[in-house]
Amino acid sequence: MKRFFSPAVAAGMALLVLTLFFSCAPINLYTVNMGYLPSETSASGTGSAGTTRITVAGFTDARKVEDTMVIGTVVFSDGKTVPVLPKQVRPVDTVTDGIRKCLSAEGYSLSPENPAWNLQSDSIEKRWGTVLIGGSIDRLEVVCNKDGIKKTYRTDVKLTIVFADVRGARIVRTMEAAATSSLVHVSFSEEILGEQISKTLSKAIRQVCGDGKTIPQILEQMAKKQG
Repeated sequence: MKRFFSPAVAAGMALLVLTLFFSCAPINLYTVNMGYLPSETSASGTGSAGTTRITVAGFTDARKVEDTMVIGTVVFSDGKTVPVLPKQVRPVDTVTDGIRKCLSAEGYSLSPENPAWNLQSDSIEKRWGTVLIGGSIDRLEVVCNKDGIKKTYRTDVKLTIVFADVRGARIVRTMEAAATSSLVHVSFSEEILGEQISKTLSKAIRQVCGDGKTIPQILEQMAKKQG
């Protein structure tokens, strides 16, 4: 005797088969949301500097990697590694946007310009506001070791930041902003990977524009030079 299943039961069985298939399929890639996380203690508006306009140039990726979209690795107990990539935005765009968000939160006036700049004084254009900020990504990585019950997350970020006086067409300061972090957790997820790299990147970015010292010092230095 033939046995027939209702459409609902058949659909449920098909879904179960697909779930089992994909759960057993090898994982070849992890994707995460990565972005700047505002500081809870940011004193918004206190960094306003009158008519001073800051232009943030697009950052370049100076990492020595084959694929600049890769921002990390997950390492399994058998030695297998799986790359980690951002879900939507390129790392250079995430850093550039993070600098802009940090400056805005601190009350600075931002130019709508987002030029490509080679970090050389002779390529500065007069239309780029008063202060120009550019730089490069030297390190940007999150690594998770899935060995045993506990998972170990490590992140490492290093940025090179270049400040320039647009009117004087000169480099004012070059600095490094670096941050690292680690976390031991019983769980593994793409969300944790994204949180860890975002927190560390944000910490590095705030060394540039959220410490309440660096940019005021540069503005004062520029004013003395012009005076």
